[in-house]
Amino acid sequence: MGAYSTPVLLRGRLRISPGDARRRVEDANALFGSATLTGQPIEPQIPVAARALAEGVISRDHIQVVRATLKKLPAEHHAEVEQRLVEEGAAFDPVKLSKIATHIRAYVQPEQVVLNEQQARKRMELSMVEDLDGMIHIRGQLSPECAEVLKAALSPLAKPAGKDDVRSAARRWAEALVELANRVLDSDTLPQDGGRRPHLAVTISYEQLRQQIGLGHGDFGAMITPQTIRQIACDAGITPIVLNSEGQPLDVGREERLVTKAIRAALIARDKGCSFPGCDRPPEWTDAHHIIHWIDGGITSAELMTLLCRYHHTTVHEQDWEIVMRDGIPYYIPPAWVDPDRKPIRNTMHTAVERGYSPSSQVRSW
Repeated sequence: MGAYSTPVLLRGRLRISPGDARRRVEDANALFGSATLTGQPIEPQIPVAARALAEGVISRDHIQVVRATLKKLPAEHHAEVEQRLVEEGAAFDPVKLSKIATHIRAYVQPEQVVLNEQQARKRMELSMVEDLDGMIHIRGQLSPECAEVLKAALSPLAKPAGKDDVRSAARRWAEALVELANRVLDSDTLPQDGGRRPHLAVTISYEQLRQQIGLGHGDFGAMITPQTIRQIACDAGITPIVLNSEGQPLDVGREERLVTKAIRAALIARDKGCSFPGCDRPPEWTDAHHIIHWIDGGITSAELMTLLCRYHHTTVHEQDWEIVMRDGIPYYIPPAWVDPDRKPIRNTMHTAVERGYSPSSQVRSW
């Protein structure tokens, strides 16, 4: 037919990818055997799996697991391991079968499994590439045990933030990764970077921040809106830098407006976690939010602050929620598109104590 190889023939006749064509040829050789140029038969490599596939007991993906496993094992173990994998494949999907195969290899050739694990760590990589629209594409791979460490750290942070959390699982895991980084930065346990404690640094003029126009710039090149910077600044240190007309720094001030340990302790005692209605996230997962933003004249005081998890902190900053304070207890007034009556509600997830709402309550807009 004019093709220089069987995979090329399959690509042209079946219009399949090169990888799929090669895989079909390899599967055929393993399952059905072949013959030499002199006509001598070559037995199939995995006859037990071939019969199971023909009977519909296992799939082609199971065959890939069987082939990949036997390829790594000495020939004297092939028949026994093949039989075991086919039996397990009749009960489990290919992903589970792959884990069973790894367990089998750990018994048959433990030294090689350890070596593979060590080699996997050497192949780990992570890259972050900026797209044209400013989004950052993260690509990488981790060894199984290192991925387990990361998953263990992210899992509690990736849980839905209440019954109204409509984020996809992928978005929750992405935001959990950022939350984890924020917690590490706040912990003051990282080594210094360039002679300074690692921190998020964003440059923006005072007028831009106050009027919410323009963009700020991060040390690593990110362009961030003043609205997001105001949210970040709710529970972060601010270092004012005075610049001359040429943009050269004249004076670098000290951090101001930080939430003190005493104020945070008071907020934890009062709110017991995120104070947004319906949220059960604990204090350790929250920021201290200025009900009246500091740049709009708000002060750092427990009476004018509340605890919000990162998800609801963003919600309050981006949507038209207002906060009502009565006797130091935060109530939330929903935007009209959530509740046309805009009835104040409070979080009862952390305490069974209910407090009424009085029209004399002091209303504070975010």
